[in-house]
Formats: sequence, structure tokens, C-alpha cells
Amino acid sequence: MPPASPSSPAARRARAHPVARRDVVRARWAATLAFLTNGAMLGALIPHYPQAKAAFGLDADAFGLLVVALAAGAAAAGSLPAPVLRRWGSRRVMLAGTVVMAVVVVAAGLVVDLSAPAQGRPSAGAVWLFAALLGVAGILDAVVDTAQNAQGLTVQTRLARPVLTSMHAGWSLGAGLGAGLGALAVGAGMPAGLHLGLNGAVCVAVLVAAGRRFLPDDARPAPDADAPEGTAAPAPGPSPATPRAPSPATPRAAAWLALLPVTVVAMAGFGVEEFGNAWTALFLQSERGLDVAAAGLGASTLLLAQFVGRLVGDRVLHRLGRRRTLAGSLAVVVAALVLVLTAPAMPLVFVGLALAGLGCAVVVPTAYALGDKVPGLPPRTGLAVVSWLMRLAGIALSPLVGLLATGLPLPAALAVFPALAVLGLVGTGVVGRRRRRP
Repeated sequence: MPPASPSSPAARRARAHPVARRDVVRARWAATLAFLTNGAMLGALIPHYPQAKAAFGLDADAFGLLVVALAAGAAAAGSLPAPVLRRWGSRRVMLAGTVVMAVVVVAAGLVVDLSAPAQGRPSAGAVWLFAALLGVAGILDAVVDTAQNAQGLTVQTRLARPVLTSMHAGWSLGAGLGAGLGALAVGAGMPAGLHLGLNGAVCVAVLVAAGRRFLPDDARPAPDADAPEGTAAPAPGPSPATPRAPSPATPRAAAWLALLPVTVVAMAGFGVEEFGNAWTALFLQSERGLDVAAAGLGASTLLLAQFVGRLVGDRVLHRLGRRRTLAGSLAVVVAALVLVLTAPAMPLVFVGLALAGLGCAVVVPTAYALGDKVPGLPPRTGLAVVSWLMRLAGIALSPLVGLLATGLPLPAALAVFPALAVLGLVGTGVVGRRRRRP
């Protein structure tokens, strides 16, 4: 397909949306708030899971299958976010998707309230309804998350410097705030529906206020009198809303193949989060003899370090470049996870957890950026596919570790995570070679 002519609809749209640099800077913080609201909405749901387990009268195995519904829904979305974004744009998708997700999450909380032991014996239908609502929330989260990253990548392109990692720090902060305030609400005896309704209303209000600053997907930079002297605006490339047709050098099959190492890199970064959330507490209790409260500090240490790493990650990316930053980050992750699994002294274990969080901080956002830039695919398809496959890996990782743990010591089974980081480290080299080819 030939490039769009100056009189084409795409070119007319680009001319219709010039964006000054100060507006791009404002859009950066608006997108960060979008990430924060998304993290807060889902983070607020987590403290109510024990209430759901008690309300539905589930044992541990059945409860484990129930909470997978959220991740399963996200994985079921597949590449759906890409055509949705091309049709309606990231701004509309973020706003509409967040409103609907708030309603679904509140409905899930109401199902828990109505199924509480005081209300009588819960019906099987209530359990299935709760699972279905979690699945729908997962689908919506996949779409909204892709839209947020699309908006973040649009801002990053206009600023011509890395900023996406610090936006993901907003998600980490929001998830922590949502979970923390949710725990306080549960401790105060607040009904799940009421708490999730208030939380959702605040998240939607913040997003609506921030949404006025979002950039159109076909925005282009405009001369800015406020820009420092000598600072050139980024050259307007192809509009994100205009399909990138395969060129002779990048046929469609080669484009899909180029996504593979990027996806492996994303999985390696996501695996560290899965290790922290799903397995750290169990490992510290069963293998290091910590009590429940102290073992819970393991995941907190990792996630706090990840948040700090995301605050400074963009500066590192700007200084070292994507390939060297990814390679160094994943090398730190490999060493850190090995330290966690083998160190005999508890201080070293927590040092390893902190290093793992720092190391993984930039990996997923950078993989998203690399996937979105793979030529030969329709707009946002690479971003959506990398996110989808990463979520699929998240569903498969913990069952795989559980299966291995039936015949191996737990530390040996958990070696899956540093092994995945090694594969990601190898993938950074493949990504580098592919991107150097003409």
C-alpha cells in the first residue's frame, strides 16, 4: 500500500490535530493517572477475595480456580483490543472501558454481599455469576490496559524520549493504594459493594478529569513557543491510526516472527511479578521458616522495588538505550532470583527480592514499545498480541510450578522463573539483531 498522500483522510486528520509540546507533557501526566486508576480499581478487589471464599463456602482448590477467572478473561480477549482501538481510539476506549469495568467490579462485590453466610446458604449460581463477572472484568482490563499503553506510546513518540516506564509506576502505585484502602475497608466491616462502588466512582471521576488532556491517536507535534530554544519537535511519522502495510523487507510472516522474542522478553518481566505475588509468601514460609506476617513482606519488598525502578527507569533507558537496558535488567533478574532461591541468610533473600523488583521494572513497558513498533502489522496489533501472550503465560506459569512441585523440592520448581528470565535475556539479543536489519 503506498504512503498516504497529503490529501488523504489520514493526512487531513493529522493536520487537524497539531499538538504543542506543553500539551504533550500534560498528556503524559494524564496517561499516568489513567494507569493509576486502572491499578486502583483492580487492586481494591483483591482484599475482598477472602470474603468471597467464605461467602461461597469454597475450599482452597475451588477458590484458586475461581480467582483465575480474571486472568482467564484477560487472556480470552486475545487481539481484540487492536481493532477496538483502531475503530474508536485510545481516549474513548479508556473512558468507556473504565466506566463499564467499574460497574462490573461493583456487581461482583454485590454478589459477595448477597451471598454472605448471614444471608443463608449460597447458591451455585452465585459462584458462577461471580466468576463470570471476574472474566468480563478481565476482558475489559485487557482492552483498557492496551488503550493506556497506546496512549502512553503516543505521548512517548511525541516527546521523543522514554516515559512509558514511569507511567507504569502509576499503575504500581494505584494497585498498592487500592489494595491498602481495600484492606482498611474490609477491616472496618464495609460491604464489598459499597467499598468497590466508592472506589470505582473516584477512579472514574479522576479518569474523566484527566481524559481532557489525552492526545488524539492521530495527533502530530506542532511548533511550541514554550519549548527550549534549539529543541526540535519530533518529526511526524506515519499516523498511529494509519495501517502500516507490509513492505518487501517485512512481509507479514516476518512481522509475526519478529514478535516472538519481544513476547519472550515480556514474559520474563511478567514472570517476576508472578513469582512475587503467587509464590514468595509460600517459599518464605515453607523453605525459610518465616511466619505468615513476615512472609508477606517478601512480595511487598519486590513490588516496592519495582515501583522505585519504574520511577527512574526512563532515565536509564534514555541513557543506555532499550537493548542494553533490557539485557542489563534481565541479567540482574536472573542473578537476583538465583540469590533468592539459594541464599541461606534471610537478609540476602530480601536483597535478592529487591533486586528482582528493580530488574524487572522496565522490562514489560519496553517490550510493549518494541512490539508496537514491529513493522508490517496493523496499528496496535503488536502491542495487543504481546500483552495477550504475556497474560497467557501468566495463567500457565503457576500451574506449571505447582505441577513440578509435586515431584521436586519447591526451590527446584521455582527455578522456572530464573530460567524464563534467561530466555528473555537471550531474546534481547535476537530483538537487537532483528532491529538492525534494513
